[in-house]
Amino acid sequence: MNTLKSRLQSSRFTTFISYLILLIASSIPVANAQAVEEQVQFSEAELEQMLAPIALYPDSLLTHILIAATYPLELVQANRLVNKNKLLPTAQLMEKAQKKDWDPSVTALLAFPNVLEKLSSDLSWTQDLGDAFLQDETQMLASIQSLRAQADEANSLADMENMSVTRVNKQIVIEPVQKEFVYVPYYDPRTVYGHWRWYNYPPVYWAPYPYYVGRPHGHFYWNSGVHISFNFFFSAFHWSNHRVVVIDHRHSHHYRHRGRIVTSHGSQKWHHKPHHRRGVAYRSTHVKQRYNSHRPSIAHSKQLRHAERNSLAYNRKHNSRHDKTLKQYNKQVKQHREQRFASKLHNSHKPVKGHRPIKSHQPVKSPQRVNNPQRVKSHQPVRNHKPSHYDRKERYNTASTHNRVRSQLKSRENTQREVKKSQTQRSIHQPRNQQAQRSMDKQQRQSSQRMRAQQPKQARQSTQRAQKSTQQRVHRNTQQRSQHKGQGQRQNRSRD
Repeated sequence: MNTLKSRLQSSRFTTFISYLILLIASSIPVANAQAVEEQVQFSEAELEQMLAPIALYPDSLLTHILIAATYPLELVQANRLVNKNKLLPTAQLMEKAQKKDWDPSVTALLAFPNVLEKLSSDLSWTQDLGDAFLQDETQMLASIQSLRAQADEANSLADMENMSVTRVNKQIVIEPVQKEFVYVPYYDPRTVYGHWRWYNYPPVYWAPYPYYVGRPHGHFYWNSGVHISFNFFFSAFHWSNHRVVVIDHRHSHHYRHRGRIVTSHGSQKWHHKPHHRRGVAYRSTHVKQRYNSHRPSIAHSKQLRHAERNSLAYNRKHNSRHDKTLKQYNKQVKQHREQRFASKLHNSHKPVKGHRPIKSHQPVKSPQRVNNPQRVKSHQPVRNHKPSHYDRKERYNTASTHNRVRSQLKSRENTQREVKKSQTQRSIHQPRNQQAQRSMDKQQRQSSQRMRAQQPKQARQSTQRAQKSTQQRVHRNTQQRSQHKGQGQRQNRSRD
């Protein structure tokens, strides 16, 4: 019984520990994901930093800027279209843009080239603005209102000549004074908001727009307004609900009040269209999953890059260690091979018994038999007979001497032929005087002496030997012939 109780207690303890391990392992990725999402989301300071140069624009223009910032590639294409057709009027530009299948907010910004240039030139700022708008629309609208409240406290909104500033339910609304003329103000965000409260996040500053004029001590600079004769008034801020409302963009070239757009029957909340994004990655995985995008988010790609960098650093360290070990091993192998090669050379230079090296300048002698008591019989095959170093050297020396003798004999024959030719020519053309005959004989002697001096001693000895051998052969042949003749005479006599 005691053993059963102890086993049950141990099994319960192990299951409890396994459950704890599973819970801890499951909570780690969730915590990591939450930390990544917190890093991806923009803070209030970052939002006010990026919204500072456009927060005091009229509401109708500001809605188009926020919507178009979610489609950065189409903004770049629209800016290129404006730069190619600078002399065309706005109506013809709108006709060309209708063929491009762009978002209506992007086509509405074609009438404002300065704003479009800023959005397309600073793409990192534009993409951050669009991602912040997609992540949290209510926080974006709240930061706009906070910036407007700061400007109002600094008494900067009183200088807005071409805009009407109203307050509806404690919300500041900015609209154009003339209904169908929209003015784009330029201001310095470092001074218009008074004391900037985010010291570590200074406001985004843009250079002044060209051809803008303002008062000497005023905060705002103005240019001629844009007459709205195209589809423009189809979006507005619903400040009480903290969202952007849109209607059908077609037939919206006439002025419509913000209240009419918000309270109209066909109004609806603005929805992002992913196909106008044209493959640009989203900042966070939450927004990516919301719009079913197959492209990895920016945060996920950053994590992958960080992991790749860590893996590369680890691989470099590991490879450096591996390279060191390989170098040491290669050094050892190299030393071992050099030792083996040196030992082989040392053994190969030892003289073999029964053979002596022959110098190249000595005459070749017939090989002498070694008086070895153990001779190899003719019918027995020789096994594993390899020529030694000295055998090879002797054969090479003999072959070289034979070749040298042959070349010398040939050269001598050629000289003899030349001498014969000269004698024949001399016999044909005999000299007139004895002095000429003597001089020619003297020249012939000198040439023969030179030829003899050029020939080495070995060649002379070899030629002498060859002459002796030929003389001996001739003598033997004559003796044999005389013997044969004597025998034949004797036989004839015996017959007789």
